[in-house]
Amino acid sequence: MTTNVTYGNACQFTAEFVSTNNLITIPLSATLNLSYPTGLTYTSCSISMIQSQNFFTATWLSSVSDLGAAFWNITSFASTVNAQGDLRIITP
Repeated sequence: MTTNVTYGNACQFTAEFVSTNNLITIPLSATLNLSYPTGLTYTSCSISMIQSQNFFTATWLSSVSDLGAAFWNITSFASTVNAQGDLRIITP
């Protein structure tokens, strides 16, 4: 499902990791990876997520992107299944 984000707004990402037994697992680290439009190409960045109890969070400012589709995923060494999705940066 695509999520609309108004240009200039901050996007908050939160992740919780679970094992194959559906038990909460806390990896050593987690990373938010983004690819977003800039001019006629795409720019990629990786943001280290911050642990808060059982969750990891990160914030991305959409003002670095041009309007259009952006793609994200969250990775961790403890998980073989990673979260992913897409955003649509729209006019304010």
